[in-house]
Amino acid sequence: MIGLNVVIGLVSIFLLYSLLATAIQELLATRFGFRQKLLERALFRMLEDGNMFKRRFSSIKDLFSKSTVNDEKGKNVLKSFYSHPLIKGLGEDAYSSKPSHITKETFSKVIVDLLRGEELQQAEEISPLIEKSIEEGKLAWNNTPIAKDTLRNFRLMWVDARGDTDAFRKLLEQWFDDTMVRCSGWYRKDTQYILLAIGLFMAILFNIDSIAIVGKLQNDRKLREEVVMRATNYLEAHPSLQQDRLNDLGNANSATYGKLYRTSRKALADSIVRAQSDSLINREKELTHKADSLINAAIAKSNGILGLGWSEVKLTEQKPADESFVGKKPKESLEWIGDAFGMIGKLLFMFVGWLITAIAISFGAAFWFNLAKRFRK
Repeated sequence: MIGLNVVIGLVSIFLLYSLLATAIQELLATRFGFRQKLLERALFRMLEDGNMFKRRFSSIKDLFSKSTVNDEKGKNVLKSFYSHPLIKGLGEDAYSSKPSHITKETFSKVIVDLLRGEELQQAEEISPLIEKSIEEGKLAWNNTPIAKDTLRNFRLMWVDARGDTDAFRKLLEQWFDDTMVRCSGWYRKDTQYILLAIGLFMAILFNIDSIAIVGKLQNDRKLREEVVMRATNYLEAHPSLQQDRLNDLGNANSATYGKLYRTSRKALADSIVRAQSDSLINREKELTHKADSLINAAIAKSNGILGLGWSEVKLTEQKPADESFVGKKPKESLEWIGDAFGMIGKLLFMFVGWLITAIAISFGAAFWFNLAKRFRK
């Protein structure tokens, strides 16, 4: 039976490494433009009637690729959308030419502009131009054909709006909001798999074997008390750790993506301004500095207390010199096979412990922080 102090000690370890994994994941998201690609994927689903990926692995792999869905040859509505001056102006620089966030008002304005065309006089009525584009099934902006399901959706919304442009805009904005909720689910799933991979890498690198940790905590009372004390002190020193991390690391929690679209217009506008004004290099330096200053010292102390790492690991038992296999008969030298199987068995058992750690880390720092706070009450 695992005691409460053992659980608290384990939770504190998972919390620290989850914070580090979250910081690494956010660095990757910034470096490879996860949010830009997820937004583009959602717009592709809306405007091109397409499901880009049938398998989760392909979806995750695309996040690390340089190419995007908008690099295909030929005209399409998505290319026209990103070519609109309003959208192009939201891109940060040559590396990140596409925005990571747009508002629903921006989306509806761009779609209306594409449907009515850019050759518009000041006093000209917009509604007939939109209706003409929908009837012809192509954008007035550049005569790009509209995909079948997207066109059907435009027609249904135009009918529901009774030909009123403002009502049509509202329906477009509602469509965008609904899609962004789904997009937040895609982001959560993809980043959780990425966190799992990061967690497994960290578990092997630092030898964070959850099974071994439980054994050490159960068998050593002083160790349990010290780990619990350090966990309590750490939480007291960082009472708003979760919110601080979400704010400082760009809300790297997997629920971030959807939350940004449900904030107020002012807050969302502020986040867009920050996203456009910070360069990727400065962002990476800032995140690395915060991760080092907040987490690494605590992890080093915990590793020292629990004896984590590879320095003390012995996969095989050391035999006395007179029991070596040198000069023995072949039949006797077969003893090495037993040692080899023993080493493989130990590694497999350790791998189970690493996998448990990786799964725990994939839950995210917010999960373990909330759980740790409950134990304090």
